[in-house]
Amino acid sequence: MGLTGIDEWQIYSFFFVFIRVCSILFFLPLFGDRTIAVSIKILFGFALSVMVYPVLGAGILSIPALAMQSASHTILAVISEVLLGILIGFVSRWVFDAVQFAGHFIGTSIGFSMASVLDPHSETQTISIAELHYILAALLFLAFDGHHIFFTAILDSFEKIPMGRFTLFGRAEEIVKYLMEMSAHVISLGVRLAAPSIVVILLTNLTFSVLAKAVSQMNLLVLTFTANVLIGVIVVLVSLPGFLNVVENAFTAYTPEIFKFMRLLGG
Repeated sequence: MGLTGIDEWQIYSFFFVFIRVCSILFFLPLFGDRTIAVSIKILFGFALSVMVYPVLGAGILSIPALAMQSASHTILAVISEVLLGILIGFVSRWVFDAVQFAGHFIGTSIGFSMASVLDPHSETQTISIAELHYILAALLFLAFDGHHIFFTAILDSFEKIPMGRFTLFGRAEEIVKYLMEMSAHVISLGVRLAAPSIVVILLTNLTFSVLAKAVSQMNLLVLTFTANVLIGVIVVLVSLPGFLNVVENAFTAYTPEIFKFMRLLGG
């Protein structure tokens, strides 16, 4: 016990709380976006760890004895916490990934892929429709306090998954099967979000194909491109209320999956 009243066990336990909180935050949607500086993420993770640490009981804060005695075991325990953060962050991004998938699908069919823009969230080239959908989904998520769900999930992870003891061995098959099934659901959600625009653009292209056969002098390439952009943008705007309704329902349906996944990870 030092002069400050803090012993070695408390330092180690807070360190692992800090590692887990930061690992999850770095891979969460919104909080883990690249637009947020790494230093800000670390400071926010430290502040959140300070708030979470007193809430956790001594049983939850227990860490493997070997992690305190050996540097190699400490490193392995840290790697397990980072891996846990990656998995939870991956699951938390499902709806946002489906929204971006739908936006890319729509933008490509309309013809916006030839005018890509820089996505500040991922620092990659993206289509403007996908960026619009992502922003709307993020605002909708924050509107019904979805960020509180992330904070609850971080706190709940300490109860379901002991610190420094997470491993994929023994449950790898179940975890992989679950991730594959949910990934299929996410792709299905993305297709449903993009369906109105895709169907209308397909019908438009079929119509112009028939006209091109009837009027061979028609400049099909120029007319199709212009019509796809005009009709596609109109359909996107008209279908926005339905799009937001589907996204809201998806957030409601997929939120329990985060806690279900953590129960699976905890065995």
